[in-house]
Amino acid sequence: MRVFRPWLVAGLLRPVFLGVAIAAAVIAGSESGSFSIAVLAFFVALSSGKVVRRLVRSRRVEAAYAAIWPVAAIGFTVLFVELGLPKWASVLLALVLASLARLSIRRERPQIGVRIGTDAIEGTWRRRET
Repeated sequence: MRVFRPWLVAGLLRPVFLGVAIAAAVIAGSESGSFSIAVLAFFVALSSGKVVRRLVRSRRVEAAYAAIWPVAAIGFTVLFVELGLPKWASVLLALVLASLARLSIRRERPQIGVRIGTDAIEGTWRRRET
């Protein structure tokens, strides 16, 4: 009997995306001649791997939320390099603004989910009254 185990596939993808992230950093660093661009490429590739692993596990909302940071980081870096900022300053500013973009779109309350088979029991955080 063959059963698709998304957690196993997602776990096997982790070292694959680590290799992809290292390759992306090496290629981006050699093409741009900038160490900061290489570091940004590494972090963006790792974050993109997280998005793919969440999609494999059928967690589409979490994947969309996790995709905000890499997309914003790339967009801000391209914008600031085109505006004429030095590459290291563009990357630093893009990292900060991408993190702020992700935080500004976060959910109101963190969700707590406990998976039982295919069902999920969900709840929200609330303060304990003493």
